[in-house]
Amino acid sequence: MTDDHTAYEVLARERRGSEDYRQGYAEARPAFLIGQAVRERRLALGLSQVELAARADMTQPALSRLEAGGVVPTIPLLERISIALDADLIIEIAPHAARNPKQDHARQSPHSILPN
Repeated sequence: MTDDHTAYEVLARERRGSEDYRQGYAEARPAFLIGQAVRERRLALGLSQVELAARADMTQPALSRLEAGGVVPTIPLLERISIALDADLIIEIAPHAARNPKQDHARQSPHSILPN
């Protein structure tokens, strides 16, 4: 069994270093972060997935997939979830933090889109 495990670790390490892996990770990250934020707020309020799903007019399995980062939710769904969590939905477009300010001619304060 050790040989099988070692072979897997070598294969996994090689894949993690690939451009395809990095691209897939970058694409999946926003969905993961959204799901994590929803889960943390839900737990802070002491709500179950069933309770939050009912408040947000969605199914518990759909909420579970969202919290796991398996789906990218629409803005209308995020608005419903935010209301159900008694939270503000803030969508921000900001310059990359690692970018050189001299290269970013449009460097201004981040723009937020807030629901009314």
